[in-house]
Amino acid sequence: MTYLLTGVTGGLGNGILTELSETVPHKDISVLVRSKAKGESFAAAGYDVRIGDYADKQSLVKAFSGIETLMFVSGAPGQAVSRELQHKQVIEAAKQAGIKQLVYTSLANAEQSHSVLAPDHIVTESLIKSSGIAYKILRNNWYLENETSIFKDALDGKGFVYAGGHGKVGWAVKNDYAKAAAHALVQPFTANTVYELSGPLLTYTELHQAFETASGKKVDAIAMTIADYKAALTRAGLPEAVVGIVTAIQADIAAGELDVVSDDLTQLLGHTPTPITQGIADIISHIK
Repeated sequence: MTYLLTGVTGGLGNGILTELSETVPHKDISVLVRSKAKGESFAAAGYDVRIGDYADKQSLVKAFSGIETLMFVSGAPGQAVSRELQHKQVIEAAKQAGIKQLVYTSLANAEQSHSVLAPDHIVTESLIKSSGIAYKILRNNWYLENETSIFKDALDGKGFVYAGGHGKVGWAVKNDYAKAAAHALVQPFTANTVYELSGPLLTYTELHQAFETASGKKVDAIAMTIADYKAALTRAGLPEAVVGIVTAIQADIAAGELDVVSDDLTQLLGHTPTPITQGIADIISHIK
């Protein structure tokens, strides 16, 4: 079996590569990067480096040649070429190159989601399902690492500030999502499958309690309205686009968009996810 992984210069994709390499020889793993320079370290480690860009369909067709299984890590929003178009080109290139099966990283409850992040994933899932390629869709809930700025501010004495209300989130560490994806890649594609990958559901109040346990510090929890939160981010000097997306995600959480109950993550991992306090402690160790 030959594998090609995208997104390997990012945290999730690199984690998937590391985990997959535990069971698959490097010679059977290709990695997609945008330039030769970005691929040098991977080539030195024995991986087959392919050059391609989601925004350039023909580069993808060439890069996907001879590959059986594609790990399709979703692109970042807000680029010059829309994420929807980029994803469409990945799927079209996969079909043209003869990819037999793929794994795609999506969003929690994507088909029914009203999240600001959902539209691109909804379109992509639909395109995958109609592509004729065998698939596994991994609907990742929320990375615990996404809360790093909240943890850092709390450590700096600014309080544990959030605007997600009483909404519940299935936080899990990025490495657990990476391991789950690697396991999905090597397990048989006996049926097209959608996985809802979620850790135990917690509110920000419970996350605050876990933070205090992990850090050994008592920190004030400051629950803001969405409007006040947006104003605070603006005063802090964040770019307007960043303020918009961060505020929208807090609103999504408050509205219950990430409140998805599932044990699929445990099933793919083969064990329960990393305890939330351990995950927070690991993040804190990299902040200090």
